[in-house]
Amino acid sequence: MDTQQPQSLKDLQARYPYQFSDPKLGIAMAKGWVVVFAQLCSDVDQVLGPNKRGFHWTQVKEKFGSARFYFEFEGREPDLRMDIQTPEGVLTQLEPGGQEALDNRDHGFEEINSEIRRLALLAEQATRRVCLVCGKQGVQDVDGGYALVLCPEHKAQRRRPEGLPPFWDKLRDTKDG
Repeated sequence: MDTQQPQSLKDLQARYPYQFSDPKLGIAMAKGWVVVFAQLCSDVDQVLGPNKRGFHWTQVKEKFGSARFYFEFEGREPDLRMDIQTPEGVLTQLEPGGQEALDNRDHGFEEINSEIRRLALLAEQATRRVCLVCGKQGVQDVDGGYALVLCPEHKAQRRRPEGLPPFWDKLRDTKDG
């Protein structure tokens, strides 16, 4: 078994090709969050077991300073999600998509979908505490109206004239939104 930690989105795509099979998939992820996403991909793979059920990521992006992980299963309606920024933080509302079993071979889908949704939300919460540049512990920093999670070093660098180094790892063109 390959125990080396993936270092990029391309590494993850090579390890879990079915998770990245959507031809319209767009991912722009902060390099500091790749470790969190790698753990999520591994956890999803374990939850699915040998029956991958057409699982794939549909979009991975930053919103309100942390990551968002959107997924669906082939032949099913995806969950509907709304994120609202409030003074207390981000409020997330989820409306589950089609959950019913498609046939007898699909037994347990509801539990699997719920568990993957739970894992994705936990990973999103983890990115609220991880510097998007380097992966060290960070806190949300709002400057110029734009929120980023940064460690003390990158928070200071953000305010210097040279600004932050490039920190996006992209896999194909990204979707808007």
